[in-house]
Amino acid sequence: MQSLAIYARLFTRALSGTETENFLYNSLLRLSTSASVHNSQASNRPAISSSSPTITRAVHLVTATSGYSGHDDDEDEKENLKKKKNSPKIQRTNRANGFGDDAFFIAKSRVGDFLGVADGVGGWREYGVDPSLFSSSLMAACKSLVDNKLLDLNPLTLKELLSKGYKQLLEDKQCIIGSSTACIVALHREKSILHTANLGDSGFVVIRKNIIVHRSQEQQHYFNSPFQLAIHPTIKDPNLIADSPDAASVTSFNVEENDFILIATDGVWDNLPDSTVIEEVKKIKEPTLDNIQLAAHALAKRALDNGHDPSFYSPFAKSARRSLGINICGGKPDDVTVLLAAVTSTG
Repeated sequence: MQSLAIYARLFTRALSGTETENFLYNSLLRLSTSASVHNSQASNRPAISSSSPTITRAVHLVTATSGYSGHDDDEDEKENLKKKKNSPKIQRTNRANGFGDDAFFIAKSRVGDFLGVADGVGGWREYGVDPSLFSSSLMAACKSLVDNKLLDLNPLTLKELLSKGYKQLLEDKQCIIGSSTACIVALHREKSILHTANLGDSGFVVIRKNIIVHRSQEQQHYFNSPFQLAIHPTIKDPNLIADSPDAASVTSFNVEENDFILIATDGVWDNLPDSTVIEEVKKIKEPTLDNIQLAAHALAKRALDNGHDPSFYSPFAKSARRSLGINICGGKPDDVTVLLAAVTSTG
């Protein structure tokens, strides 16, 4: 997520071609990339939807992750000091469960497989706050709740999970400051139902036979200002956004064996059209862990490349045109996090 700037600031920036180009394309940063592999076993009134018969045998998710960090600590600090001479130095921590300001978790309970992503709001650098701390803490809290078997799995479980994870941050003695979007999905292995909860502009799609059959709906207050969980007790700024976990959109959907689930932060959705997602998933001839990992890498890399391509007419540029009436072209440089999973009944 690039900023938590107010609408007026963004609109002013959009009116200037030079500033737009700087915003979209002159943010080329030194990039770090890593990936990890995981193999897990086995609206507010959600309705279970299905276009096919329910699977009779238990299924589970085989999941691969990939991503890129689009932040350079030295450049972040220079930009921060330009804006605020007395801003404190941002202390960033190395994390195994995230890329840049993005974070994710993968966990399993006795009945289901859980995946989640969160995108820390980059605008917190203006206050000397590490944006990755909030997102990583939120995902760690959610994973802990699943690992400790404190949840069942039903249509409202994931909203409850998000609420309890957020509550842990509110009660943390370290006073974690920041905000992030969040998207969590969970597969009920015996019932073959995918439960989801999404807050903001991270999101998911379900792909079946090379067609997107189910997806999350983006939640925005206004252009480039998504719904987000937030904690900012000592910062007085009327433009800061803070939403409730209850605002998360929840769904339940019957899945089939060999369906694919892509859950990702907005660095993916702002830079990859649906056709590109389908193109890469189509290359998976057999849903093995290695094949899924190759596809996850490809999706992350293409999102990264498109984000820095000034000639690419990205989903982000199209959205800017629809929302603001401005004619721009190019991708949106950002952190990228991809979790790609296959629904399977085999080992």
